[in-house]
Amino acid sequence: MRILIVLTLSFFSNFILFSQIDHWETVVYNSDSWQYFIGDREPPTNWMQPNFNDNNWKTGRGGFGYGDGDDVTIIQPTYSLYLRHNFLITDLAAIEAVILQADYDDAFVAYLNGVEIARANIDVAVPKFDSETITDHEATLYVDNTLESTSLSKPTIEDLLRSGENVLAISIHNRFGPASSDMTANFFLSVGVNNDSQDYRPTLDWFIEPVFDSELPIVRITTSQSVNRDIAVQGELGVINNPIKENALFDFPNEYQGDISIKFRGQSSLSFPKKNYSIELKDIDGNDLDSAFLGFPNEEDFILHGPYSDKSLMRNVLVMDLARKMGQYASRTQYVDLFLNGAYQGIYVLMEKIKRDKDRVDVAKLREIDIAGDELTGGYIFKIDKGDPDWFSRYNFLQENARLKYQLVYPDIDKVQPEQFNYIQSYVDSFERAMVNPNLMFGGKSFDEYIDLTSFAEAHLLNELGRNVDGYRLSSYFHKKKDTNGGKIHAGPVWDFNLAFRNADYCDGANTEGFIFYRLCDGGYPFWWDVLLRNDQFQSIVKCRWDELRATAFHTDSIFAFIDAQAAILSPSIEQNFNQWNTLGRYVWPNPNPLANRYEEELSLLKNWLNQRLKWLDENIVGACEMTTSTLNIVEENPFQVSPNPAHDYVKITFEENYSEEILAIHAINALGQRVPLSIGTSIFNASNYDVSFLNRGVYFLEIQTERKAYLEKIVLY
Repeated sequence: MRILIVLTLSFFSNFILFSQIDHWETVVYNSDSWQYFIGDREPPTNWMQPNFNDNNWKTGRGGFGYGDGDDVTIIQPTYSLYLRHNFLITDLAAIEAVILQADYDDAFVAYLNGVEIARANIDVAVPKFDSETITDHEATLYVDNTLESTSLSKPTIEDLLRSGENVLAISIHNRFGPASSDMTANFFLSVGVNNDSQDYRPTLDWFIEPVFDSELPIVRITTSQSVNRDIAVQGELGVINNPIKENALFDFPNEYQGDISIKFRGQSSLSFPKKNYSIELKDIDGNDLDSAFLGFPNEEDFILHGPYSDKSLMRNVLVMDLARKMGQYASRTQYVDLFLNGAYQGIYVLMEKIKRDKDRVDVAKLREIDIAGDELTGGYIFKIDKGDPDWFSRYNFLQENARLKYQLVYPDIDKVQPEQFNYIQSYVDSFERAMVNPNLMFGGKSFDEYIDLTSFAEAHLLNELGRNVDGYRLSSYFHKKKDTNGGKIHAGPVWDFNLAFRNADYCDGANTEGFIFYRLCDGGYPFWWDVLLRNDQFQSIVKCRWDELRATAFHTDSIFAFIDAQAAILSPSIEQNFNQWNTLGRYVWPNPNPLANRYEEELSLLKNWLNQRLKWLDENIVGACEMTTSTLNIVEENPFQVSPNPAHDYVKITFEENYSEEILAIHAINALGQRVPLSIGTSIFNASNYDVSFLNRGVYFLEIQTERKAYLEKIVLY
């Protein structure tokens, strides 16, 4: 079964019933005659309106631009270009859908009869002639006949399109103005007709008729305005997930339907035509609304991750699965086919936004009154990432003359109380001071009393397994619970591995050998990672955890089986996705060589790389696992059995039939030799269950103490 997610303002008002389309014709070619205005100054404010007099504008055939050798009308280097084209519609009732296809360098905004219908790579509401684009964007039509597209549905067509004369108006914006080396403008307008008439012109050979059924859930989103990165716009979300048949775009959204706000998210990914989105579920009054769908627990904040440079489409899904198998919280994931304003966007991954919640990062909710005592000590979520910091460390990045920067994730920086902000900043500061000289105590504590070493070891292993070029220095999250609930800083949750697992051609990211940490990629590394990785105690924990994971979550067969399972889920939509985004066999930053021409080759490259990476780490993980029975004073063969092992929530201890020795205590001993009581008493509880769900995941020894001896059994918690 596959899921389709649809974002719509109204189910019956703004999506396309493609099943009613008989055929497609093209109304506007790029090579048609257009009126144009060179944007070296502002055009009249009503330049895009139907009644605007463009007789004083120049006339030329498209495409327009300079510098690429593919332009029919060559213009001078400039900030922007304004185009207008008049076209006739013969029978408005026969048109079920309209698709605008665009090839541009670097950004555009398109208007139909004066109303904006599409834009790309520019987020100024009404761009000026010299408005800056989000990033640069290269034309693709002259390379491989691929274009980006936007669809209009029947109700929108009835509102905007007219029988008779219409105007398509487009502004194109250059990234660096006249200093840019090139500029491109090629636009096509095609219509889906519900009868066998031939009123317009044939589509070109490369035109692909939309296909809109899916075995994935379908997400359908319609918005009231163009989506941008700064201000969330309103819209409606519909989720289609049929249990016994394929999902179709025109199906009723049986899984979920409701209001949302939506905006772009990401940093470097904003340069990709396939965008990432943040969405918030809303009630009818615009308030946040917690809801559950597609197996996700109740919440309001979600992310639609659109893998673009990651042509496997599964790198983030893979790392989230590995983290969950390690016993961590990591975002749940669900593949969907996404439609935005009627246009197919490809395969997306629906994910949970990192935030405080009992079903997400389970730290305490901080209230305004929690400004003293144990209530002040948790919970907090903070990170190291791009963007402006909320506070600076006292110390520099490793080998970089710049202060380490932290951002507060929870509580929100605009809502945190001064006492709470000062507390978490002071706690992190104390940890860092302890790390400056790990052989000394700071504030009466050694460094391992400030942080949970196992969670940091797991973060290290995930970054190294994926050889994550962003690891340690970006998208690095941490959280802290109250002192009465452990109180230490935990590394995690894991986030953003789309440039890991052989998907970067910089920082030696595609190499299967070497530790990425010591590659010291651009941007600086927290100095205390270097201290940890040189510490014998931490090395021992890393080695123990690696050995255990290689037998479980990190086993080569287990990882490969997961990749194969994801490929099977994705298979029915793979062709649709890569028809929409023609990236296979093409370089997309920062893909390494060789490039795969087929999806199966991409997965083969990923598996082969992982196989070699795992083998190298097996031979080169530093340290020795010192959790051995010789160091723990084991006495004789145990008179009991422990099951299940590996365990998750509980262990059952079953003693031999004739065992009668008095039990004083039962402990779990972690990799640091620290004992955590599980049960204390004077009676034998044969075949009893003992709760271990509160322990960190990893390797432990179960210790049963009697008056004269200690029995030990190695257990694994996953």
